[in-house]
Amino acid sequence: MRWRIGCLLSLSLVVGFCVGLCIKFIYESKTFKPYYWDRPPIIANCYGDDFSELQMTRAIHFWTMRGHHIGFYEHNPPDSICKSRDMIHGFIVLRKAGRFEFDGHTLANTRRRTSGLIIKSVEIRYRPGSHNLDLINEHELGHAFGYAHVEIEGHVMHPIFDRMGPKFWIP
Repeated sequence: MRWRIGCLLSLSLVVGFCVGLCIKFIYESKTFKPYYWDRPPIIANCYGDDFSELQMTRAIHFWTMRGHHIGFYEHNPPDSICKSRDMIHGFIVLRKAGRFEFDGHTLANTRRRTSGLIIKSVEIRYRPGSHNLDLINEHELGHAFGYAHVEIEGHVMHPIFDRMGPKFWIP
């Protein structure tokens, strides 16, 4: 009798967890901006010296003109930030991806750590050299600010680089 109750409780826990993941997935797939920062993040360039400070400054300007705030941008952050393998609370960390980290079409990837709907930290990984492509930094910072992809030609959040453009509006 006792083992049946234990099995039912375990099954309920697993089912509840799966239902919660499904609800979160559906919410994220239907919402253009499901997440937000509770304070302005700090952007740290851990990619390296060949990352264009001008390109990132332009991308930051793109988002500040649309009401987003950055704590500051650190082009040469301390080693303690760049050598950390953990995501750092309050930071957007820019990194170079490993040689075989992406498939043939992926130029960059943004990973968010969240608590509820609040973004706690972000890591953006770039395929070597892709960080200097027009609008790639604007696009990835868009993900870092909580935006999802949209299938609108010319929109900065379009998932296909060749169809991306400088336009931004909330669909």
